Amino acid sequence: MREAVIANAQQVLAESGLARLSTKEIAARAGVAESSIFYHFGDRMGLLQAVIQHQLRPLKDLLADAPAADLRTALRSLLATLEEFFVSALPVMAAVQSDAELGAVYRERSRDLDLGPHRAVDAVVAYLSARGVEAADLRTAALLLVGAAHQRALQRRLSPPDALVELPSPDAIVEVALPLFETKG
Repeated sequence: MREAVIANAQQVLAESGLARLSTKEIAARAGVAESSIFYHFGDRMGLLQAVIQHQLRPLKDLLADAPAADLRTALRSLLATLEEFFVSALPVMAAVQSDAELGAVYRERSRDLDLGPHRAVDAVVAYLSARGVEAADLRTAALLLVGAAHQRALQRRLSPPDALVELPSPDAIVEVALPLFETKG
């Protein structure tokens, strides 16, 4: 039931944005009672947080997996997985930011639960550190990698097709970022 509700919430957000994100419509699409949405998610922000958690699953899986054979491959996997997360999460982020009430609830919960965009940088730093990667400033290098993934996702979502031709490829980004990182030993 949770998976069906989350999938339908994602679909409504991607198709129509926050204005059409009604629990009644999501319940109808998912084939569940509207009351069950509130029971499982509490409120709209709880539902949006569940959508984000669902979208984070591939990134969490990557971070938990055995390390890639080499740094180039690890960075490429991180960049690609982060980019796909951002592509899918942008409608949720836009929804939260477009609604003053949701934005206030998000900021409060983020503060209380230590959630937010900084966690992506923390996760990349932890992933690379655990694999013996260091840099003059690993946090800054991780931020650049996360930022590149976010920018590519924004351009894929918002730019006209002809602008995407000039978008640097993930491989080109990794090649430019690679010298920022050194392996210990």
